[in-house]
Amino acid sequence: MLIVIEGVVLPDRRKFRPSDWAEMLLEGVGLAHFGPNHKIHYEDDVEPATIDGYSSIIFDEAIEQSHSEAYVELLHFATKNNLNIFMKEGIIQHQDGRASREGHAPCDPHLPAKEKCRA
Repeated sequence: MLIVIEGVVLPDRRKFRPSDWAEMLLEGVGLAHFGPNHKIHYEDDVEPATIDGYSSIIFDEAIEQSHSEAYVELLHFATKNNLNIFMKEGIIQHQDGRASREGHAPCDPHLPAKEKCRA
């Protein structure tokens, strides 16, 4: 199961700022690093995304086991800032074409939330 933190402040559905909050948060909790090619790389079970025009973070619930402190921090940040959190079926399809976990339905984090994951 995937957990999505959408950059939408509830209840009024304002866009959360700054626009690069997702990338900064992922780096801050240790789920992103710069590789030797000077590009940012994310852990296999997490990916920043844009959903319906909102910066978002999509991560597999398995992160609770593999990166428990980061998992807690992501949810704490989202809750503290009243961001929209929901769960979806699927896998994370990285921009380089890699899938985070085989055997699950494909999930495209760059499509609108309702079309993002297919059963």
